Amino acid sequence: MKIVIDECLPKRMTQFFKKDSAYTVPQIGLNGSKDTELLEELDKRGIDVFVTIDGNIEYQQQFINRTFGTVVIISVSNRFNDLLHLKDKILEAVDSVSHGKIEHVF
Repeated sequence: MKIVIDECLPKRMTQFFKKDSAYTVPQIGLNGSKDTELLEELDKRGIDVFVTIDGNIEYQQQFINRTFGTVVIISVSNRFNDLLHLKDKILEAVDSVSHGKIEHVF
């Protein structure tokens, strides 16, 4: 499974997943990309799951025909310590999200 974590989330979140399965947007060379460009590139690269904390992205972008599933985290902040207690829910959402669908974690 290939997982990409949005650049607005801490890099340490890659620790939640199996080694060499999760990468951040900057690690794959797409930092600074507009949402539309980023999502199109994720489609091309065969990504399975995109993880973000951007709660508006699902209203601003199209996800129905995407080749990957999206997990949207709803948290008080994007600090690692505020996300740590959501680890199990994030892992569950990543495992269950389908291509073109959005799962919410809170």
